[in-house]
Amino acid sequence: MKIATETFIADLEQVAKTRSQLAHYLTQMADTLLVQEVGLEREREDILKVSENFRKGLFRLLVLGDMKRGKSTLLNALIGENILPSAVNPCTALLTILRYGETQKVTVYFNDNTPSESMDLQTFKSRYTIDPTEAKRLEREQNLAFPNVKYAAVDYPLPLLKQGVEIVDSPGLNDTEARNELSLGYIKNCHAILFVLRATQPCTLGERRYLENYIKDKGLTVFFLLNGWDRVQDSLLDPDDPEELAAAEEKLGRVFQANLAEYCQVDGVDIYEKRVFAISAFQALRLRKKDKNADLTGTMNF
Repeated sequence: MKIATETFIADLEQVAKTRSQLAHYLTQMADTLLVQEVGLEREREDILKVSENFRKGLFRLLVLGDMKRGKSTLLNALIGENILPSAVNPCTALLTILRYGETQKVTVYFNDNTPSESMDLQTFKSRYTIDPTEAKRLEREQNLAFPNVKYAAVDYPLPLLKQGVEIVDSPGLNDTEARNELSLGYIKNCHAILFVLRATQPCTLGERRYLENYIKDKGLTVFFLLNGWDRVQDSLLDPDDPEELAAAEEKLGRVFQANLAEYCQVDGVDIYEKRVFAISAFQALRLRKKDKNADLTGTMNF
């Protein structure tokens, strides 16, 4: 079933609304206990505490995947703004948290005693992105591009973020081990994960290793996005042959299902069809740049 990307965003907004409603109902329960004077003061305090947690809580969405899988491009397409670094060459070099703010700015937080630093988006993109050649060199040397930086927080006045959603854009998993630990260590702070794979390269050994070590049997809500699905057609002998395209997509689909099915089990139930989606983030971003209200159905098949 194809659903426009706007539906995906609306689903996240519904989570925030539901959380707010739960907080309201819990507060009403606490007020009822107070009026009734039933001697449950401790229970009432517990209910109020849970209500406050719901009201202040955030829905954190973590984007994981190897370098150059199009994670930042995907997020820019989803939110409809070219906020995060995404191009043919630059790579995101920091863990970046996208959160709501009345004004656009980026705050970089450091591991040492260096005070946090604020800057505009353009300065952030130029200062904290690296090209693939540099990324590979750092990977070989097991070094970080910015070893004293903890993470960056991007404040942006987007309606989605105002609903209490935070989106975490991670550096590539096939980068240095220290950066891997930073990205994967953030998993416990998130409510859902988008694991981005390359459609034309089903599950590398590195990706399988991360899935086995950090995802499998952890009770996490993980969605797998097969990015660049449009490239399947480009690789055909006759890209205009619909039968050849259908056969290639079916074959590739079977390969991905064989690789990912074990990570799409909840209480023994196979939910592969609800967790794995073929997308084209680059095409979606191009449509967004042309038309902010573009229907992304077909490029983002949720």
